[in-house]
Amino acid sequence: MNLLLTNDDGIASPGMAALIRELAGDHTLYVSAPDRQRSAAGASMTIRAELYATPYTFPGHPDVAAYAVSGTPVDCARLGFGRLFPRPDAVISGINLGPNRGTDVLYSGTCSAAQEAAVHGYPALALSLDGRHDRPFVHFETAAKLGRRGLDLLKRRPLPFGCYYSVNVPDLPLDELKGVRYGHLGKVLYEAAYEARGERDGRLIYYECGGRIPNDDGFRDTDEYWLERGYATVTALGYDCAVPLTGAEEETITAPLKGI
Repeated sequence: MNLLLTNDDGIASPGMAALIRELAGDHTLYVSAPDRQRSAAGASMTIRAELYATPYTFPGHPDVAAYAVSGTPVDCARLGFGRLFPRPDAVISGINLGPNRGTDVLYSGTCSAAQEAAVHGYPALALSLDGRHDRPFVHFETAAKLGRRGLDLLKRRPLPFGCYYSVNVPDLPLDELKGVRYGHLGKVLYEAAYEARGERDGRLIYYECGGRIPNDDGFRDTDEYWLERGYATVTALGYDCAVPLTGAEEETITAPLKGI
């Protein structure tokens, strides 16, 4: 397969290197990834401004065509399949340094790049390693193996327009995984906490310092629930955020607007 790889941690991320080691022998790989750390960039993209794509060589894999791009993860995906490379058979975004579960997906550059590929008609997968940022990530090879299996899932169970799979993998050896579970998005929230750091040139300075808000709402079938118990998780996500309503609810909402 022709695979386009991207991420939000930057082209030199160890997660990208691990994915290339896993897939290079069996697939033609193209890489369009940020030239620096772009985590939590969300679905932002650059418009009416120049983007710079610099050729990049992966140690040990000189045949992998790659560019370090000056823009966001969404820019990287769009430039990758829109200009830099031939049309890919699938797009993988990752391996992310940290999980993308619950409301993380609203901010994640990793997930947004996969979402962008999906709305352009490409089978897409977001791949994340559920480690902790206060200690080194270790088992990238486990996530890479799950990425390979994710490609099989994309072929076996293709998703509707604009949808992609998000796969989260515990930072464990492959033989210590308890299995793979489908999990709905949990409620992973973060405090809106900012530390005041004075003033400079007439501007107030703040530093984001919010931590996770504990979630004990009792849900037992979410990505976070299963990840904490040693399972890799798969969640199907899509662009359509519309909330389904009953006919009576729709009538209640639209009735005041009739006759306008």
